[in-house]
Amino acid sequence: MLQHAIVVGAGIVGLLSAWELLKNGWKVTLLEKQSPGDYRKGTSFAAAGMMVPYTELESAEDLIFTMGLKSLSLWPEILVRLPSKVYYTHRGGLILCHARDRPHFDHVTQRITRSVDPSCYAWIQAGALEPELEHFSRALYLPHEANLDNQRLLPALIEYVQCHPHGDVFFGESVQELYPFRVMMKKGSMTADVVIDCRGMGAMNDFTDLRPVRGEAFLVRAPEVSLKRPVRLIHPRFSIYIAPREQGHYYIGATAIETRQSGPVKVRSALELLSAAYSVHPSFGEAEILATYTGQRPAFPDHLPRLVVQPGLLRINGLYRHGYLLGPVVAQILGAYLHHREIFLGRELLHQVA
Repeated sequence: MLQHAIVVGAGIVGLLSAWELLKNGWKVTLLEKQSPGDYRKGTSFAAAGMMVPYTELESAEDLIFTMGLKSLSLWPEILVRLPSKVYYTHRGGLILCHARDRPHFDHVTQRITRSVDPSCYAWIQAGALEPELEHFSRALYLPHEANLDNQRLLPALIEYVQCHPHGDVFFGESVQELYPFRVMMKKGSMTADVVIDCRGMGAMNDFTDLRPVRGEAFLVRAPEVSLKRPVRLIHPRFSIYIAPREQGHYYIGATAIETRQSGPVKVRSALELLSAAYSVHPSFGEAEILATYTGQRPAFPDHLPRLVVQPGLLRINGLYRHGYLLGPVVAQILGAYLHHREIFLGRELLHQVA
């Protein structure tokens, strides 16, 4: 008989956990509290879908870099098995700045270049790779970084689970309590060999040190812009990223606001983000705003992910802004633990519960 897992939460971590378990021969029931319509307003949809472990060396722990490199090697295997195509590029990324911000740019890029082999980066004139950015005389090129379209990825992962002979997805299922081997819902309880909690901020009552970090972003259509790679603009107060998608679409974001408030994008963020994008490429001034996004990203004080284990119940949380960067390797760690009862990336990821 197949082992049965209940995965609670259909964000990027929950979906990749379901993917990993189905691949390893488990039966998976995926429960999501939102309806299909409201689901698209969730935090995992409000993300850039960037896999940039080298860029994260500026501020993240070495563990994030190590896990991020591993995830980069795992994404192609995931994407090729999905039932529908997902936009994915592995052309590297650029970090650049305006001349007045060069001191801050030098500080940020030194933190990156001092941490990696010289073969992993190159100093270039931005126009050498992106002709429309020729007005930036100096840029740091990180050739191994990648990005994907999360707006297409999440539905493709849902479809994968739904179409799998041993997978089920239930929307509108509000889980009231989680216990080892059992979840309580309004309709009653459900049991399994293991329950996997991937609720993000929905699990805040179960972690005393989990907090939301608000992110805000725009999706725009800019047919006169032809950037092929993610671009990060360094600024002393806020640094934006511009992630290309298909059909002239671009995702523009940056903010990390310490607040519990949800709701629409704020005027200040809109002014800063869009003005900065315009300063990178003036044709963004003619772009159409297709959507705005806000998300409450779950974070612990150390900004590291956490896997909390007890018999029959595993909790994965705290991926902060690294859901797409770390998701595949976190799911792989979950699968390895359930199979071997081992964690191979150190104590920082595992908080054992007796």
